[in-house]
Amino acid sequence: MILSTRALIVLAFSAIGSTTNPKADEYPTADCSGEKDYPHSNYGLTYVTMNETTHCVYLASKDWSKRTWQAYSKKTYNGGACWGDVLGNLKGGTNNLDTTFTKRINCLLNCGTNSDSDASDKCRTIGQWVPREEAASDHRT
Repeated sequence: MILSTRALIVLAFSAIGSTTNPKADEYPTADCSGEKDYPHSNYGLTYVTMNETTHCVYLASKDWSKRTWQAYSKKTYNGGACWGDVLGNLKGGTNNLDTTFTKRINCLLNCGTNSDSDASDKCRTIGQWVPREEAASDHRT
């Protein structure tokens, strides 16, 4: 079968996009082995809430020198925003949700680490308590 030039270009750009987008894939196992339960990868991905049945998250980012994934102890709701204790910053690769910190990771925020990051995008101070009311994307009453 011969693919058209247009089809090849679309395939090439989709492959490039998938490797540069932030990624947070959830797995039911403690070491991220096996099939992922909940894949998250798209341009502008900011908040990722962890499902109660997952125990590991595989993280990737385009530029770790400017951005990181920050772990939070609470989530507003599935698909919502992060609040509670800012547990710490995570590295790329596999991260156990239950044992990486003293509290379970329930939400992740993709945030800027540079001093020139926009204030609304900048990572919070580790150890800080973020009230639910300050969870940026929680619009439920």
